[in-house]
Amino acid sequence: MRNTILAPTDFSPNSLTAVQYACQLAKQKGYNLHLLHYYTSNTANFATESDQEPFSEDNSLLKADILMQELQVKLTTSYPELVITSVCERGLIDEKLPKEAGKDYYVLIVMGATGASAKKSIYYGSTTVAITAQSPVPVVAVPERYAAFDISHISLLTKFKAEELETLRAFISIMGEPEKLSLTHVYREESDIDNMQEHLQSWAFNIREMNIIKEVTIECAPISKSDVDLDTVPEVVNSLIEKSNPDIILVTKTRKSFFERFFKASVSKAIALELRKPTFFDRIDQA
Repeated sequence: MRNTILAPTDFSPNSLTAVQYACQLAKQKGYNLHLLHYYTSNTANFATESDQEPFSEDNSLLKADILMQELQVKLTTSYPELVITSVCERGLIDEKLPKEAGKDYYVLIVMGATGASAKKSIYYGSTTVAITAQSPVPVVAVPERYAAFDISHISLLTKFKAEELETLRAFISIMGEPEKLSLTHVYREESDIDNMQEHLQSWAFNIREMNIIKEVTIECAPISKSDVDLDTVPEVVNSLIEKSNPDIILVTKTRKSFFERFFKASVSKAIALELRKPTFFDRIDQA
């Protein structure tokens, strides 16, 4: 079976944005696309707020099936060159999706960073984080209302780990070769700046030696204890990303990486990495 992108959807605007992104990638790379919706007795009711009919699992399933059929027809019309399949299944997404993604022909999951309201959906920020942590294949999280599709300029979040080069290779293998890469690094104010710069230059040299990417630049900044807007890793990352304006961000997830710090509240305030750009999460297991 040909390589396939797995695109879970809850029919919310953000999940449909992610589906469009997946379609454009599939078209560019010659992949198939599989649409998937998971429903539960608490989340599958797609009735409008004015619809007061009693909940029925059969009715909800029928509504989900109808919405999926309509979506598949719409996408097939817009992308006639794609092979698009779909299914609605009962279950919890964070339990079933990682198992589904383990099938040999899936190369990538593309999903929205957020979804419908918590009352009607199991797609929301924490679910996306759970999927990226468990998925056996890379995940691209697409932010709300993101309309563009481009991979010319990528940003690789780095702490000088060998696994990050594996993430870069995985991205290139699945999504294609970018023209420019920004190495994005956050450090503490008390760090040895000269040593850190030497690491960055060495890392940039290693990537250039791969002879794949034409331009490699460095974006780095410290965590500032004196600036309430830049006193956490996520905030500084957000600032650097806004400055360099890449098309997509690459994140390596390992058991010892700083990945989870992007999405967990700090002691002093709730702060998470704001996914303003599509983000490619690659899982690298460590012993």
